[in-house]
Amino acid sequence: MDTRTFPIQRAFWFLCLLMVSGISNAKTHPSYLTPEYCDSLVEQFVGSGMRSLDKYVNEHFNPVYPGGIRNTIQFLEQRSAWLKECDDYLNDTAQGSVFYSGKISREIFTAMDALAKELQHVREGVEYPDDTGNNNPAPFIQRRYETLAQLVDRHHTRMLMKKQFRNL
Repeated sequence: MDTRTFPIQRAFWFLCLLMVSGISNAKTHPSYLTPEYCDSLVEQFVGSGMRSLDKYVNEHFNPVYPGGIRNTIQFLEQRSAWLKECDDYLNDTAQGSVFYSGKISREIFTAMDALAKELQHVREGVEYPDDTGNNNPAPFIQRRYETLAQLVDRHHTRMLMKKQFRNL
């Protein structure tokens, strides 16, 4: 065997090993994740999901009924998980972020988590005294919701503008 080919073979096998290990360490995503799926998930959250949250927070929120609070927490946690999964997929495939930008995505996820956490505090019995000393968590929940709604509206407005200019 020629002693000059041994270093070449060794380098070749090393490159093969690197390629195989790189492939096995690559982050994999479920096959249902597509840009279209993620877009539809965002549209559902921005549309009917936010309308449902708005109606609950502004019309039906009552700390006496922990079942509604639990359901709303589960809704927020589930949607956050689904949207974060899409955001990871879109980032890993260099297709952007689930919301208008990475910054807005992070802000929306933070606001969703903050609203869910505040609702969990209410569910656990944390007191929110108002000026008269009565327990009134509604203003705190509404502020958390308004922060989320403003961020989602900012995303929605930018997406509508993007579509408008794309159609010109």
